[in-house]
Amino acid sequence: MKKISEILTSYTFFVVSLIFATAVIIYGLFYTESPSIPYYTLLGFSLLLFFVSVCGMGYRGFKDLMKDYRRHGNIYGFIYDFFASIKLAIFIMIVLGILSMLGSTYIEQNREFDFYVNKFGIDKAYWFWRLWLTDVFSSWYYVLFIVLLAVNLTVCSIKRLPGVWRYTFGKERFMKLTESMEKRLKAISLRVKADEGTIVRFLAKKGFRVFVDKEDGKTYIYGEKGRYSRLGVYIVHFGLLVIMGGALIDAFFGLRGTVIVPEGDKSNVLIIPAENVQIKLPFYIEVTDFRIVPYGEESPEFADAVKSFESDLRIIRDGKVVAEGMTMVNGPFDYDGYRIFQATYGLTGNVLRMGVAILDKEKVLQNSEDAFLGRVEVGVGKVAEFRDMLISVDRVILNVNDPAAGFRGDIAPAVILKVLKNRKSYNVPVIYDPRTTVFVQYNEVEELKDFPYFLLMDGFEPQYFSGLQVSKNPGTNIIWFGSVLLVGGMMLAFYTVHRKVWMRLEDGKLFVAFYSHKFKEEFRKSFIKELEEIHDHKTS
Repeated sequence: MKKISEILTSYTFFVVSLIFATAVIIYGLFYTESPSIPYYTLLGFSLLLFFVSVCGMGYRGFKDLMKDYRRHGNIYGFIYDFFASIKLAIFIMIVLGILSMLGSTYIEQNREFDFYVNKFGIDKAYWFWRLWLTDVFSSWYYVLFIVLLAVNLTVCSIKRLPGVWRYTFGKERFMKLTESMEKRLKAISLRVKADEGTIVRFLAKKGFRVFVDKEDGKTYIYGEKGRYSRLGVYIVHFGLLVIMGGALIDAFFGLRGTVIVPEGDKSNVLIIPAENVQIKLPFYIEVTDFRIVPYGEESPEFADAVKSFESDLRIIRDGKVVAEGMTMVNGPFDYDGYRIFQATYGLTGNVLRMGVAILDKEKVLQNSEDAFLGRVEVGVGKVAEFRDMLISVDRVILNVNDPAAGFRGDIAPAVILKVLKNRKSYNVPVIYDPRTTVFVQYNEVEELKDFPYFLLMDGFEPQYFSGLQVSKNPGTNIIWFGSVLLVGGMMLAFYTVHRKVWMRLEDGKLFVAFYSHKFKEEFRKSFIKELEEIHDHKTS
């Protein structure tokens, strides 16, 4: 019974039950459409285990609090030890790992509410939105856990670093191998022919920094190498703190949103769906050209499938073009700390360019070959001039047979042209089918009876919009710096080893003691073997 009680109140049971309950919840939310009774049974069991573990941890924590309070005499010592606890660090990292997994794998971040409703349903979408899971990396609780981890690393380093520093860099490490130290350090003794110089050269050859002292006819030799490896873990801690500082700067001062720019147009309005707000950027983004890139000959089976889509951009600031470039899927364009990704695209429902063939109405009926008068090009925001007419686009239907299909890329357009002639305005319909256009203009529109021209569609290019994801992360360089520190600290900690050798040379006999921060037995055995080149035979 006592063993069961110890298990139920253990930290290991708490961590395992937390991970188990989280896995069951994630499975129910994202892998099942309609959970069954067995699933709810498993969910109830996992939550019961987690509840028991929380109660057990609470009870054990209260007992530890009372014990530490009696030991320290005040609450501050307990709080200090609590924040220096490795258990706290493990718990925080597990929670951050779970939240990061949700935000990067299961729930797409920073999208509009309707997106989550369509993907997860109204109930899940509502709770994801309310719990900040749609913008988890900027949520108050994610930031709080990062701060707690930073405090934990700082307190842990403050508590342990002074002792490590004294032992690694303090003067007391130069202890002489006296008779009293031999037993404590488990020294060995060797009969050697070598003199002091030979031993010093041997240690130097093995990479040791050597110190020599003589006293009462005895020669004390101290060798040390790799002492900076003991600082590797603290460099890792500092690197993590720098990374977390950069992440907090991004969370508070960074931007991430979408700019919708029609082809041939510009915009500076950044939409942040997660916060349902719009802000103005200090510059305009102009899309000069948009292209859909198919697989083509590269993959004949999917020749017409979309391989990529890309936009040519111009950055306009204070009325001047300050930068030009291209953005595509997985190919961002950078400007002044802002990163611009090609995220999505679609049809605006307007026409980018359309050719208009102009024919003389009387000659069409008599001799169509002589009826052609010329051609102009119109489009969104563009007015064409021909003789005594001004021609512009008034309204567009991308598919006259099925308007919804037009926005899916099935183009069969009809356009109403606004024509101004002799101070009189005409609405002239043109359709992708020339015969239908002639019939409609000649028979269906009464106001065109006195209009002396036929207008026919001669080429149609719909207008696309570019959905650009724009982000600014002022903490990026800080995070990179922290990453360099982190990697450097890990290399220092894992690929170098702090080792010490104490020796006493006395009457042809060498006494040797060893220390190695890691791989102690391996170092002891290999060093003894290497000593064979300078000793006669082992005597003890």
